[in-house]
Amino acid sequence: MVLTPGFRLPMKLYVPASSVQTPLVGPAQLAGLLVTIVALHLCARYSFLLFHTLVESIRIFVLGGMFVLAWHSRRWSGNAFLSVIGIAAVFIAGLELLHTLGYKGVGILKGYDANLPTQLWIAFRYLESLSFLLAAGVAHRRVNGRVLIGGYAAITAALIAAVLTGVFPDCYVEEQGLTAFKIGSEYVIAGIFVASLLVLYRQRRHFDNAVLATIMASIVLGILAELAFTQYVSVFGAANEYGHYLLLASAYFLYRAVLVTGIVAPYDLLFRNLKQKEAELESKVIERTAALRKSQALSTAFAENSPSAIYMTDRDFRYTLVNTAFERLAGRPRAGIIGRNAFEVFPAQYARRIDDDNQQVIRERTVVMGTDKLRVGDDERVFEAVRFPIVDDHGELVGVGGVATDVTDFRMAEERYGTIIRASMDAFVILDWAGRFTEVNDAACELSGYSRGQMLEMGVGALEAALDAAAIGARLEAVAAAGAGRFDSRWRRQDGSFCDIEVSINYIDGAMGARFFAFVRDITERKAAVARIEFLAHHDVLTGLPNKLLFQERFLQVAAYAEREGRRCALLYLDLDNFKVINDSLGHVAGDALLKRTAGRLTACMRETDAVCRVGGDEFLVLLADAGDTGTITAVIGKVLQQLAAPMEIDHHELVTTVSLGAAVFPEDGRDFETLFKKADTAMFQAKAAGRNAHRFFDEGMNANALERLALLGRLRGAVERKELVLHYQPQIDLVSGEVTGAEALIRWRHPEQGEISPARFIPLAEDSGLIVQIGAWVLEEACRQAARWQQAGLPEIVVAVNLSAVQFRSPELYQTVADALAAAGLDAEYLELELTESILLGDVDSVLESVQRFKRLGLRLSIDDFGTGYSSLSYLKRFAVDKLKIDQSFVREMDKNPDDAALVQAIIQMARSLGLKTIAEGVEHEHLVERLRSYACDEAQGYHFGRPMPADAFAAYMAEHSARTTA
Repeated sequence: MVLTPGFRLPMKLYVPASSVQTPLVGPAQLAGLLVTIVALHLCARYSFLLFHTLVESIRIFVLGGMFVLAWHSRRWSGNAFLSVIGIAAVFIAGLELLHTLGYKGVGILKGYDANLPTQLWIAFRYLESLSFLLAAGVAHRRVNGRVLIGGYAAITAALIAAVLTGVFPDCYVEEQGLTAFKIGSEYVIAGIFVASLLVLYRQRRHFDNAVLATIMASIVLGILAELAFTQYVSVFGAANEYGHYLLLASAYFLYRAVLVTGIVAPYDLLFRNLKQKEAELESKVIERTAALRKSQALSTAFAENSPSAIYMTDRDFRYTLVNTAFERLAGRPRAGIIGRNAFEVFPAQYARRIDDDNQQVIRERTVVMGTDKLRVGDDERVFEAVRFPIVDDHGELVGVGGVATDVTDFRMAEERYGTIIRASMDAFVILDWAGRFTEVNDAACELSGYSRGQMLEMGVGALEAALDAAAIGARLEAVAAAGAGRFDSRWRRQDGSFCDIEVSINYIDGAMGARFFAFVRDITERKAAVARIEFLAHHDVLTGLPNKLLFQERFLQVAAYAEREGRRCALLYLDLDNFKVINDSLGHVAGDALLKRTAGRLTACMRETDAVCRVGGDEFLVLLADAGDTGTITAVIGKVLQQLAAPMEIDHHELVTTVSLGAAVFPEDGRDFETLFKKADTAMFQAKAAGRNAHRFFDEGMNANALERLALLGRLRGAVERKELVLHYQPQIDLVSGEVTGAEALIRWRHPEQGEISPARFIPLAEDSGLIVQIGAWVLEEACRQAARWQQAGLPEIVVAVNLSAVQFRSPELYQTVADALAAAGLDAEYLELELTESILLGDVDSVLESVQRFKRLGLRLSIDDFGTGYSSLSYLKRFAVDKLKIDQSFVREMDKNPDDAALVQAIIQMARSLGLKTIAEGVEHEHLVERLRSYACDEAQGYHFGRPMPADAFAAYMAEHSARTTA
């Protein structure tokens, strides 16, 4: 153990007691002290002055030694007690020396009595007691020695000046003895020593126990000495002598505590520690030697078993060390490598690169890294080489070392990996734990809109629109825990748009460190398609309204609320009136536009709690939640009818459409959807049967009507086979000649139970059910047969007019049906006239035109029925090349009463004549109408004035009679 300036002993004064081999105050020390006291006592008997001088000299010597120890140990002492006591000791010794020299008989300080040494005595005893108190108080702190010396020097000088100038109080008076001040001071000094004991005890953790006990014993002896000094009257008295013995013993105990533990014990510990350190050093040398051998063995094993080629060269680049991998690389044994340079071991091209790198290492004294290619056997291998300078213990460059690692397989894998990533249609990114991009491919840049450089400077949080920073961190932790993950999210592109993504991510903690490898697929279109499919599954494509399935779900919610709260709700079934006419006349585009506008108006009429859906075709459902009483429902229905009846412009046509509406109420009419749906449907048909543009609430009587309709439809299905259908014929008269020029075939149904049923009852059923195609085919066949029979009977050759419904006209079999009917009857096509409605001509124009042209090529006549009630235009009339216009009876009947009707009829006739078309007026029931039509130059007419519809036999008789009358 060497005491250096930076060394500090433990805070405990000064070494552990276990390290103090010499006892502080043992029997030998006590015996020596006793012998000294006895010797001094003998001196006192001989000369008190000699006795006093010896005692004080011993104390001065001890105090001087304490100062020397304190001064030289100030840099390594960890306890301030010695520093304070040691520095104070030299000044106490100075005062005590003056005290000794001032004694009578010494002869140094002349002219002073016994008061002087007594004053000096009190002065240094005050200084000594206060120093003990200060030392005990700052034992745990660091003190500045120079400051202490300056302070003590000033105090000592002040005390000496006070004594010599007479300022210091008298302490001894000849022939009177000690003064009160002196005696009182001794008690005060004793009290200060007692206080020092208490403070020292409180600071005991900073002292070794043995040292503390010895110091405290020294203080106690000093206290006893003070008490003794209060008792003497003469300076040569016994009390004064005994006080000096106690004072000497106190100094001796302090000497043992400080001198022994501060000098003897530390050096004893030092030599013992040196012995121990020597043994430890020898042990460590043995251990280090063994470790060095082991390290050399490990290094050799590492080098020999390393897959990398390792070598060392001297300053001339001749190999001095190579491993087994280097032998394989060079293709020769170690003996053929050591002592040779690269040009003697490798091909010149490769050796030149090695030599260039070695030269750079020597020249720049730095590490050089590079990539080398070398043919090993039949393969060209890629090596990553690291070459570094080798220096000796003096820093001198002695050679070059190198490590070459075969990275061929890694490079090939890296190239394959890069090719796959670059070719991937999906975005590929690598993230670190902080969520920052460390690698991205082109697809990732294309997906995000950022360049590669921009992405490598940002984190995934800058793109994430669905997750915040905390959620991203939690997601990465979850992936790391599971090893992989798959989830959907959303990115915000650079242009501000959003894209939905599917992320497949893996966590790998490998050579690159902990990384997250993720494939990111753009699923925006897929999600949109799924959302679209989901929407279409519950909504109508054309109008965007909920479909029947979603509407039913809403009904269940509303019905449950109504049931729970005792409320009513209403189901309204709406059907557009004459929608087929508009759809067929203006085309499907206009029809679709009408449906969308209708849906918009319906939605605008409803509250947020209500619901609207399109059932199909031209039918809609409305659910009125919390509908209230019947009056409230009626008011809502009135509002709906009013809104829907407002004119709307579609495809440059102003249309006015009405609806037939049926209503069923929860819970009166039913508690489930199907029941209410059927009843609202039934009520709607009743409204339509009442003339359209009306509404009806369901009542039980409607069920009977619905059942009747079903029964009628069921009977109608077999009416043709059962020969229940017959044709009646109404004559068509030439207004100039008065001859019968044609007959309109009108169907009648002879029901076995109900008798003859009006076409107004069963034709709509036939059209709605599709039976009109079968019935229409029979009408064509029967009309052709009857016309042929009349001709065969010698009756006038007239044209038979047959009405075609829109449903029948759109049938792909119609042309063949007509051709077969003519062929089967043997009737020329010129005697068959097909009556078409305006709506038929204005449907799919190209398809209609093709059908019309085929019929014209066949030789048929074509006429437009009920002209003036639809949406025909002159261009259509000319384009389709029809033969005749049939003026609707609603205009003809009121001609004599309504000038507008008369003007309209006249205009139609004039227009037809200008286009080269014939005209026929229907509904003529009076002669005056005939005269007016003649005046307008109308070609033909039909109506009750000429004859009602009649069976075929009756019509044959009518023709024969009429022919005879007109001929005569």
